[in-house]
Amino acid sequence: MSLLYVVIVRSGNVTLADYEAVTSNFPSLAKKLFEKLAKDVRQTYVYQQNYHFHYVNENDITYLCLSDHLFPKRAAFAFLDDIKRLFCEKYNEKERRNAINYAMQNSFSEHLKAKLTYYNNDPDNEKIKRLQGNIIEVTEQMTQNIGINEFDKLDKILDREDQVQILVQKTHAMSQHTKDLKSTVNSVRRDQERRALRTKLFIGAVILAMILAVYFIYR
Repeated sequence: MSLLYVVIVRSGNVTLADYEAVTSNFPSLAKKLFEKLAKDVRQTYVYQQNYHFHYVNENDITYLCLSDHLFPKRAAFAFLDDIKRLFCEKYNEKERRNAINYAMQNSFSEHLKAKLTYYNNDPDNEKIKRLQGNIIEVTEQMTQNIGINEFDKLDKILDREDQVQILVQKTHAMSQHTKDLKSTVNSVRRDQERRALRTKLFIGAVILAMILAVYFIYR
């Protein structure tokens, strides 16, 4: 279980800094989500059942991370709170509001990497333990604020084009699977027919041998 990606974005379209532990397409997917995410909330979205996008939006800045589904949600939000605190301590409000795209990448990406590594290697650190006591309260408050299940499906906030693209990919995969299955069935059928023919030939040879044996014995 681990954190895989973290990014800080302002106004949904200005990426201030990010860090990716593994190479993937998650950064491009995350960019599609930012303008559609609710403001002044903390929430989790499920992606393909195996991944969770966790994010905190505050003062028009979104702190988002991606984890596998086994990574504890409380640890993910503790990580985001830690990132938010460190980011606000390092940059004042004017710097945060006026920064251009990737303005903090060189000065803050190493902090993102260090924190991500820390939380991946120390899942039972003291900060997570302190959050265990109030996680229920946070969940209840979040549910009251947004009025929906916190583990909403990611496709609910993707537009129709994104959903169609995903559907096309699934349809292509199903079509390929059908072709593979049909090929396998044909291969099995041909193999069975060859085995049946060999069996018939063997039985015919045995019968012929018996007939010849009887013929030569009683001639």
